[in-house]
Amino acid sequence: MNNSETTSSVPPEPRDGNREILADKYFSKSVEDKDYRFKLFLRLGAVSSPSKQIRFVNVRFDHSIFDGCYVRDCVFDSCQFVGCRFVNSNFHGSRFSGCKFDYATFEKTQIDSEILDREAPWQENLKMRFARSLRTNYQQLGDAEAVNRAISLELDATKQHNYKAWASGESYYVRKYPGLQKVKRFFLWLKFILLDFCGVMAKAF
Repeated sequence: MNNSETTSSVPPEPRDGNREILADKYFSKSVEDKDYRFKLFLRLGAVSSPSKQIRFVNVRFDHSIFDGCYVRDCVFDSCQFVGCRFVNSNFHGSRFSGCKFDYATFEKTQIDSEILDREAPWQENLKMRFARSLRTNYQQLGDAEAVNRAISLELDATKQHNYKAWASGESYYVRKYPGLQKVKRFFLWLKFILLDFCGVMAKAF
């Protein structure tokens, strides 16, 4: 074996990432049109008061991590949270409008359940993952009402996703579910329909 073959068989060393750590920072005023992608926010603070509303407008947080943060009664307008992780944080009372949460995950984080209705991704597969993550999150917090709300959204998104997987002519579903995969999704969708029907009949009697 020559040297070039030996060198090529050695896996490359991982390089340092581009994630910046911002620890113990506090937002005392509103923020607009800023880029906070690929950040690790540790113990970030931002709290609105009756005399001063903290607003985040058109801010990009994509692929950032919020760990141990306390962001209370703030407003997030048209912000991007694609691929973000929310861990052990408190967003109680904070409101989101027109934000994007594709592939975002939540763990032990206080966040109002209205986010399920207002900010869920429109694609059924992403909406399903969004609702599932929040369902697990609310289970960790013991919030039964929010859990039920998340379950309802997750089931509806799953049913719609399974229906489109076998019935839709959209290129995404045609590529992702060819042949037998399409048949499998049909039976999964049919199972949801039968369960819904049984539930309606049980309520009727």
